[in-house]
Amino acid sequence: MKKQIVKVKNIFFLLLAVLVILCFYFFPIYWIFTTALKPPLETFRLPPKFFFKPMGGNFIYIFKRTDFLLLAKNSIIVATGSMLLSIFLSLPAAYSLSRFRIKNKNNIAFMILTLKMFPPIAVVLPFFIMYRAIGLYDTVFGLMLLYTAFNIPLATWLLIGFIKEIPVSIEESALIDGASYIQIFQRIVLPLVSVGLMATGILCFIMSWNEFLLALILTGRNQTLPVFIYSFINFREIKWGQLMAAAVIMTSPIIISSIFIRKYLIRGLTFGAVKE
Repeated sequence: MKKQIVKVKNIFFLLLAVLVILCFYFFPIYWIFTTALKPPLETFRLPPKFFFKPMGGNFIYIFKRTDFLLLAKNSIIVATGSMLLSIFLSLPAAYSLSRFRIKNKNNIAFMILTLKMFPPIAVVLPFFIMYRAIGLYDTVFGLMLLYTAFNIPLATWLLIGFIKEIPVSIEESALIDGASYIQIFQRIVLPLVSVGLMATGILCFIMSWNEFLLALILTGRNQTLPVFIYSFINFREIKWGQLMAAAVIMTSPIIISSIFIRKYLIRGLTFGAVKE
């Protein structure tokens, strides 16, 4: 009986701890959504009201009085293009470093990863000067190329782990049967690593979608959504209602898609856990 009471207490405290943690993480999301639906006067009320009549004026303002749709189009093109280019360029590099005998390939893989640790603030000025000189400043294509350069190290490192999880014996059997390396890559490696490709692509997309500093410096009119959200902050005021409405619209596709593909994302990241 005492053991059952202790067990019930442990479960209760565990659930309580989980509830506190969930509240800690989800309260900012709740606050963003509610602020986006509040009238201007309710936004600054102290103490804040948790029950109010929701208004859609902030969302109407975003769609009718700003260039939100154009900037959303820019973000979608940049993030999607960067994701596809990163996967396209990283997959052959990851396969080569995973399967072929290359001198110091572990050092090469680590050097590729260290490029991801390079702070963007250290290179944004040289890229600004170079982009102005070659005509890529304030272009969607130029931003896509730069995001790709920053995504390739992480994508390559992740894909190396995914490919190493595929048994080499499968590819050796295909070689014995007369298949070429290209055929093995297309018919064996790609289907088996598809979950890992999806997980890597999702991470690359999210990083490009959320990136702010490079887009702020290297764009003028062709801005992306993170820079657009920053435009609601100026020296005179912070338009909290419109800012939160834009944040809700920007984050909603990521949240909704993550809910539907979380199974594949978790499976892909777990699939890439390699024992060296």
